[in-house]
Amino acid sequence: MNRADWQRIEDRIFSPRRVALYAGGLTLCYAIFLAAGYFRGLWLIDAQGQGRAIDFVAAWAAARLAVSGQAAAAYDLAALSKEQLTAVGALYGDYPWAYPPTYFLLIAPLALFSYVIGALVWTSATLALYGAGIGAILPRRSAVLAAAASPFALWCFYAGQNGFLTAALIAGVLALLDRRPVLAGILLGLLTVKPQLGIVFPVILILTGRWRVFGVAAVTAVALAALSYLLFGAETWRAFFGALQSQAGAVLDRGEVLFHKQQTVHAVLRLLGAGDALAWAVHVAVALSALGFTAWLWLQRVDDRLKAAALAMTALLATPYLFMYDLPILSVPVAFLASLGSARGFIPGERSLIAALMLILLLGSGPVGVPVLLALWLLIVLRLPGAREP
Repeated sequence: MNRADWQRIEDRIFSPRRVALYAGGLTLCYAIFLAAGYFRGLWLIDAQGQGRAIDFVAAWAAARLAVSGQAAAAYDLAALSKEQLTAVGALYGDYPWAYPPTYFLLIAPLALFSYVIGALVWTSATLALYGAGIGAILPRRSAVLAAAASPFALWCFYAGQNGFLTAALIAGVLALLDRRPVLAGILLGLLTVKPQLGIVFPVILILTGRWRVFGVAAVTAVALAALSYLLFGAETWRAFFGALQSQAGAVLDRGEVLFHKQQTVHAVLRLLGAGDALAWAVHVAVALSALGFTAWLWLQRVDDRLKAAALAMTALLATPYLFMYDLPILSVPVAFLASLGSARGFIPGERSLIAALMLILLLGSGPVGVPVLLALWLLIVLRLPGAREP
């Protein structure tokens, strides 16, 4: 079978209509899975009808404490757990809070809802933003459905986490970077609520002279920090830095959050038995290599969609703190690659590889996100010759 034959087969298998059909069916399966978990007392509520803890319980309890004037207490695990127990029957493990005080500005409205309703409102609203972000990159129903059907979307919804929100922000930044730089800067400033995911963006903005985006992002970030300082007090920021240091030690150094749950190069090496120094050295080397390639790429005459895909991938590889529920961000580079392929033609096997990687994420366990990230990086490199501008 030659390349042309393989391309024709992929064109049939992965036509927009069929992708929408596959994705719609898988999304329906996810919905049935979640509904079954709810009505059987395995998700959000237990068999007695009491709340059942998922990761969202940390955000809900933190929002309640912040609205009641006790924002600093959200960083005290004992106080936070006490608030969590007002919503759930039992806590099987710790659900700490280590997000910056600016995050309270986003989640404060959750205090208006009960725990279960709040979880559904949060996940549904951020899922809608996620869909809008992917639609801004590739405005096709099949693309939005494929993003919703991705395995990490199920993980994010099940945990009630913020992966949809961060994916939507990154998608918006990259989709609007040159079309609407002020809005792109505002979205990047909002990403500072989870700052580890935005550390590579300023490098590219400075390197390419996108000062307007950089300036708006900086002003937005400072304004959010100032507003949170005024609303929640200096003690909240002091408590945050203390909690951040403790959480970083628990996750990155001591492995109290098991390394097999993390999706980083550092975690994979620690899981394989490497020492902390070696794991950090390799992680930093991989991150700098990805950043170096991305910086070089952004200075070339290359289709902007490939540049955006590389930058989103670098953001994921660079952070040492990444979990499965963060991986909706992977839909961003995949959407840019799909948009590029639709416009310029796909390379043979590209769509099959992406589908296989999604299957690995759906069926695999442990830090399977790392090989998936590296495989997508290989795909970006292979796409380079066909993405050059005349």
